[in-house]
Amino acid sequence: MKKLSFLVLLLSFLFTINSYSIEKYPSVKGLIHRVVPQIETEIIIDSIASLDGKDVFEISSLNGKVVFAGSSPVAVASALNWYLKYYCHCQVSQAGTNLILPNNLPRVDKKVRISTPYKYKYFLNYCTYDYTMAFWDWTRWQKELDWMAMQGINLVLAINGTEEVWQNTMKKLNFTDKEISDFICGPAYQAWWLMGNLEGWGGPVSQEWIINRTELQKNILSYMRGMRIEPILQGFYGMIPTSMKTKFSKADIRDTGKWCGFHRPDFLMPTDSIFNFIAQTYYNELEKLYGKANFYGGDPFHEGSELKVDLKTNGQLIQKSMQEASSGSTWVLQAWLKNPSSVLLSGLDRNKTLVIDLYSESNNAWKQNKGFMGNRWLFSVINNFGGRTSLFGKLDSMNINLNEARNSQYTNKLEGIGWNPEGTNANPFIVDYIFDLGWRNEIPTPEKWAENYSVYRYGKNYKAARMAWSKLAKSLYNISFRSDEPQNVICSRPSLVWERTAPWGLGRIQYKQEELKSACSDLLNCSDKLKNRDTYQYDVVDITHQYLMGVSENYYNNLIADFKSRNLAEFEISSKKFLELIKDLDALMGTRQEFLLGKWIQDARNIAPTEAEKNLFEQNARMLLTTWGYGQAHVELNDYAHREWSGLIGSLYYDRWKIFIDDMSAQLKGQKHIEFDYSKLEEDWTKQTNKFSTVTNGNSVEMSKIMFEKYQQ
Repeated sequence: MKKLSFLVLLLSFLFTINSYSIEKYPSVKGLIHRVVPQIETEIIIDSIASLDGKDVFEISSLNGKVVFAGSSPVAVASALNWYLKYYCHCQVSQAGTNLILPNNLPRVDKKVRISTPYKYKYFLNYCTYDYTMAFWDWTRWQKELDWMAMQGINLVLAINGTEEVWQNTMKKLNFTDKEISDFICGPAYQAWWLMGNLEGWGGPVSQEWIINRTELQKNILSYMRGMRIEPILQGFYGMIPTSMKTKFSKADIRDTGKWCGFHRPDFLMPTDSIFNFIAQTYYNELEKLYGKANFYGGDPFHEGSELKVDLKTNGQLIQKSMQEASSGSTWVLQAWLKNPSSVLLSGLDRNKTLVIDLYSESNNAWKQNKGFMGNRWLFSVINNFGGRTSLFGKLDSMNINLNEARNSQYTNKLEGIGWNPEGTNANPFIVDYIFDLGWRNEIPTPEKWAENYSVYRYGKNYKAARMAWSKLAKSLYNISFRSDEPQNVICSRPSLVWERTAPWGLGRIQYKQEELKSACSDLLNCSDKLKNRDTYQYDVVDITHQYLMGVSENYYNNLIADFKSRNLAEFEISSKKFLELIKDLDALMGTRQEFLLGKWIQDARNIAPTEAEKNLFEQNARMLLTTWGYGQAHVELNDYAHREWSGLIGSLYYDRWKIFIDDMSAQLKGQKHIEFDYSKLEEDWTKQTNKFSTVTNGNSVEMSKIMFEKYQQ
């Protein structure tokens, strides 16, 4: 009997070992090899069943190895991420990486099982594709996709490569090469083209560029499908080139007006007899390149339109064309400003519609629109506009709103949580908090969560670091939902009256500078112990730069007060200090590659497939951060995407303020005020090709300490 029992145990053991030897989720194996190759032989991958259609993962130890089991490849990647953070005290982030692993992998004595309350974890915004990703190659995209999988993200907007879809569609409709070229935008303006805000701006682009974009998209989609990440492809919603009315003169084509000075593409009425023909031509070309999808995006009348139509009927017809292209697919709409209207939503198939509430941390569109008229929806957070570099968050507001949504009468249609920033690679704390929420049934207390964040962010448990992050979570990361993102006056066009740098919002800081100062001091006090950690080096620059933002606001106030009081001696002191601060901020940001204008421009030039496009792509890169466009667009959107980047601070921003201050000084000396044409200066800057440093200069930690001490207030 004992021999039989032993044999059963032996066979059971061998079966277990054999079951683990079967290669499961090969896509995750590739991720592990890229992210943590030093421990890939110590990891076992296994699969388990989902829970009510939602992802689950488990972490355990077996024979000296760590077992990551999940209901999908993304769930397994999330298990790896959870283990790295909470057992190894490591972090892979978009802004700095801490992967100093312990010599021996920690054992998991009691199996950990984590399930998500959400079907989907969503990521990306149309704008992200330009404010951050305009010049990414496949290597950079693969790194980002690995990071996405580790966060548990399983629903992603995927709009690269739409250029060739439109090119092939227009060829089928007998458009000339010139007409096609005039419609397709440059590399930094794809988002607003596909959202129906403009056409052709930033172009024309070469055929080589269009082909490269197609190949990039194919790589991205191959990765996503291997990880079971659902891509949202660009659908057809009636947006057409303005030149189409010359091809179809009898069609019901409407002018949709202007957007920030740009003339919008036209709108083909879905009630017109040719709508379905053109829609199916578009979807056929889309499928030829990228296959069918379960999700399609596209928003009629994004950010307003002068056009008045029967939204209910037209919405039904747009959705009908999607269903004919891919039966059972879902139309993904963005809740932003007044869109989508309740009238449009009322006519849609609720099982085939998904609304992303883009600004859930503040506006609660889901509540205002009564759960989006019974349609499925996602709670999503922006927390970044224009890819700006300032630090802020609305943690309490976000948590209160999420808790209310989860306990509301509309919770049965709440299918997920997401982050849809206009720009990424900033604010790593907020990003990690949002996606950590995706794996929790209970919403954590931000300041307590922040203390634990500091441990895996830096790999060490130091009281000063924990306290620093607890203070940050309660101050600048927890401003009121009525407040706006703080902006730096240094980045603004000079004026005697300043309230904001970007065209919208209230730019002045909405937290207590003393609280930020205290947190910054705590963090810098850890420098002897943490100075060699990449994540720490990034954070001290980022948080010190935020402290200097408050200093710049005070210096500006002093500068203006001295000018208005006609005190030349005091003005010369305050103006010198202000200009010196600009130079110092430029030097501080120059210690990290993430904050180099030169790197942004270099990426733009490097990805240009032809010599002729290198200057065009650089112009795209420069315009997007400054004038945005020329003419009326320059007036309405100037400095919207301002960045506190080394090179940009030390050139355009410094030059503007130097001109302004020199004129103020001349006035105090009795000379006549001379009106300066800043628009010409800015537009000339976007057309230059002068070089900026692509390598860092100086020690991030030491420079942060010097700047913090120098600007004590």
